[in-house]
Amino acid sequence: MSNTNAIQKTILLVSFTLSSPTSAIQESTANGGAAAMAVLCATASYKITQKFKQTSPAVTIGAAAFVTAVTYYMLHRETPVGRLKRADALLNDVARHTLVRITFESEHAFFDTVQDVYLTDDLPLISAYNHLINLVPVVHYALSLINKASAEVIKNVLLQEECDASLSRANAFFKNIADAIKRIRAHKDYLPQLTIYKENLLNQKQTIAQEQMALAQLQIAQAQQSNALLKWLKALFN
Repeated sequence: MSNTNAIQKTILLVSFTLSSPTSAIQESTANGGAAAMAVLCATASYKITQKFKQTSPAVTIGAAAFVTAVTYYMLHRETPVGRLKRADALLNDVARHTLVRITFESEHAFFDTVQDVYLTDDLPLISAYNHLINLVPVVHYALSLINKASAEVIKNVLLQEECDASLSRANAFFKNIADAIKRIRAHKDYLPQLTIYKENLLNQKQTIAQEQMALAQLQIAQAQQSNALLKWLKALFN
């Protein structure tokens, strides 16, 4: 019974920690939680093997290792280091976008890059605008992870420096996105391209609606044919 209670308490602790992401947990806590889960899983694996002789030890050991690994991963991603790594991964993805990575000093260089990046797009300004708008919440989330990590560093000077560097990088990306959006909206071709884009969207919606209506009519016709065939067969054999 004591082992069962210990397992339940550990699972509840892990669940509570992961469901409370506003405050980070320390690495020692994460390591302790993962170690406790490893011990409990090993104990459970042993008891299952003893009780059910037909159960292969490899199965229970594999399951215990999997649960322990998942627990370790989930706990460590909520530590300051884990949150900072997640933020940096998001920023690395955002940095793949040229308009975000580069700070353009001139309008000419900026729009030349837009044309190069969206060379195959019919509406390059709209494509660039939509892409940048979609990156805004990603950068916001990265900033929130960095701020949460920074608030929990607890006198770790090196980690604080890493947080500051990531924060500076995220702020630079956000500024580049904001400047790029403003430049695109101010361009003389933005509104004409936006009008064409909205017309294309409307046409696509109408096309989809027509296809759905045609499909529904086809299904009704097939059902009617099936009913007619069924009635004919009944009349034939009665």
